[in-house]
Amino acid sequence: MYPVLFEIFGRQVGTYGVFLIIGAVAAWFHVKLLEERKNPDTHLVFLICICGGLIGAFLLRPLMKVPEIIINWDHFRQMPVGFVLSFIFGEIVFYGGLIGGTVALILFCKGFKIPMLPVADLFAPALALAHGFGRIGCFFGGCCYGITSLPIQLIEAVSLFILAGILSIVYKKTAGSGFTLCLYGLLYSVLRFILEFFRGDQIRGIYGLFSTSQYISAVIFVICVILGIILIKRRKRHAV
Repeated sequence: MYPVLFEIFGRQVGTYGVFLIIGAVAAWFHVKLLEERKNPDTHLVFLICICGGLIGAFLLRPLMKVPEIIINWDHFRQMPVGFVLSFIFGEIVFYGGLIGGTVALILFCKGFKIPMLPVADLFAPALALAHGFGRIGCFFGGCCYGITSLPIQLIEAVSLFILAGILSIVYKKTAGSGFTLCLYGLLYSVLRFILEFFRGDQIRGIYGLFSTSQYISAVIFVICVILGIILIKRRKRHAV
């Protein structure tokens, strides 16, 4: 693995961070490519979602780990403070970023009375694209690995690039209807649920039979099924 891409002025530049930036830039250009009518609000909403996503990505792990520390306090209090802090804040989590970005999108669109579904539809393919580059960064960084040396990061990256292509095609045909967003949630939640069985990184949290991400995937899948039913009924009413 190559966690450090290069050094500049004596400082190491991480490969993962570089691929995150590449993903964000690629997502931005993809949004501009798909956007049929140029809307100045898109620039601001995109940046707001990134800010919300970063906050969520850093917060989800602490929210999941703090209860574990409280329950097993007798064990953790004997460990160095640095280890405990690393255990709590040791990584960013995609689903945390997705939740944070979604909350930011909802609040911003409601606050400024911007239709949310058209924006979410527009961003969905770009999100899959950016996530794919992020997973390549994971591969070089050595995180999100797979069991028995299976390069699960690259498998997910390829799957996400394919998903971005599918969503882009769907968006061209159903822009603004919410179906692109719904399809993203359905397909990615299933993909992530399956891939979690091959991740082999129990440190991220295994509760019962499934991981934290699998439970979140199940919730997203149910939400998107309900959303899809609502969108289909809405379309039928408008067709009458």
